[in-house]
Order: sequence, then C-alpha cells, then structure tokens
Amino acid sequence: MKTFTAAPTSKPTRTQQKATIVEFVGSPGVGKTTSCNCFAEMLQAKGLQVCQSEDLKTYFRNLGRRQKLQLYLNTLFLKAFTLVQYTATLARYRIYSLNSVYRFLRLSVFQAALDKMLKSREVNLVLLDQWMIQELWSATIFKTDRVEKLQTELKQFYFKTDYLFYFDLDVETAADRIENRSTNRSRFDRMTPEKRLAEMKKYNAYLHGLYQHADCRQKHTLSTKQSPSQNGELFLKLLAPVLPFN
Repeated sequence: MKTFTAAPTSKPTRTQQKATIVEFVGSPGVGKTTSCNCFAEMLQAKGLQVCQSEDLKTYFRNLGRRQKLQLYLNTLFLKAFTLVQYTATLARYRIYSLNSVYRFLRLSVFQAALDKMLKSREVNLVLLDQWMIQELWSATIFKTDRVEKLQTELKQFYFKTDYLFYFDLDVETAADRIENRSTNRSRFDRMTPEKRLAEMKKYNAYLHGLYQHADCRQKHTLSTKQSPSQNGELFLKLLAPVLPFN
C-alpha cells in the first residue's frame, strides 16, 4: 500500500492541535459505514487517533445523568433561535413532523457532546458517517415534494466540517445492496423492491443537492464501484495536508 506523506512539520501539541472533522454523505446501500471503518483502520495503522460515529455515541451514553442534562439544556439555550428557524422552515414547506424537529435537536446535542469530548481527548480525525446533511435528508424525505427549493434553505443549518465526501453509486446497485443486507438500517429496508427503487430514484438527487449546497471547501466524490481500500488510498491522499506525518 502506498504511503502519502505531507510536508514535514513538527507534531502539534494538544493546545495547538485541532481535530479534523470529516462528514460522509450517500444514499442507503452505498457502504458509508463499511468505508468509514476501513478508512479509520488505515489511519489508526499510521498511529493516528480516530473517532467515529459509534465512538461518539458510546461517549454520550457513558456520560452521567447530570452531564447529559447539562448538554441538553445548553443546547436548548444556545440553539433556541436556530431551532425556531428550522421549525419555521419546515412549516413553510408543510412539514409538520415532531420527528423531523427531534432529529435536528438530537444531532445538536451530539455536536455539543463532540465538542466536549474533543476538549478532553487526543483526537486527530473525526469520521462521521451519519451527520447533519444525512440527517436533514432523512428528516425531510417523504414529507414534501418541494425538495428542489427546500434544499437551498437547509444549508443554513449545516454543521461546519473540514472535509465532505459524497459516495456515488447508481440507485439500482444501492437498492440491490439494501435488498441483500440483513439489518433494517433505514426505512428503505422495509419497502418492496419496486417501491424502494422508485423512491431512491426520486430522492437520491435531493441528497446530492444537499451535498452540493454545502459551503465546505474540501468536497470530494468517491465512487463505490471501487473497493473501500482503493477509496482509502484516495482518501489518505486528499487528507494529506492535515495529517501530522513526519
């Protein structure tokens, strides 16, 4: 396996170091979690500290009751205006769903938990395969037919990330992968093959539109026709400028 090396730099101290946040986007069945696990293993093999979505969830579950309550209260206080804006935006598109609002609130709490965790742990990279863009998509699909206009408004609610990767795969292959997997990870798992394919064709373009509207300067597309390890080589190359290799 090739090794991609950034320009020699002195290794940053904890007070200087800032974890690089990487967000992954892609329709169900493209293999986001599998690829994310592969990328994490490649980074860890190089001695880097990596946090993934499951690590963040475990950290949150292990917090004490008082710490969790404080995170919720702080999030409600700091995000109150944004939450009202988000709810009003949904209402303008006739999306009256408590679940859609809860998804945003829950992820805002996880964002606060991530900030708290990064202050106490040595982490080089955070790899998130189910984050804001994916959640906004999940919160609004099947709720409105005006997705073209809605996707331009939702960008104001994105969390800031350093890198954004979109997993590209034709919907037919993605639908077949969902049909053959054993877990019910999304609503698409519970659909008939015909309905699944029709809905994925309808809403895949919406997800890609949400990705395109992101202000992140480092946006890249990965083809899932390549193996996770092959994409991992490209992933490391693209992240080379922020990897603390000597």
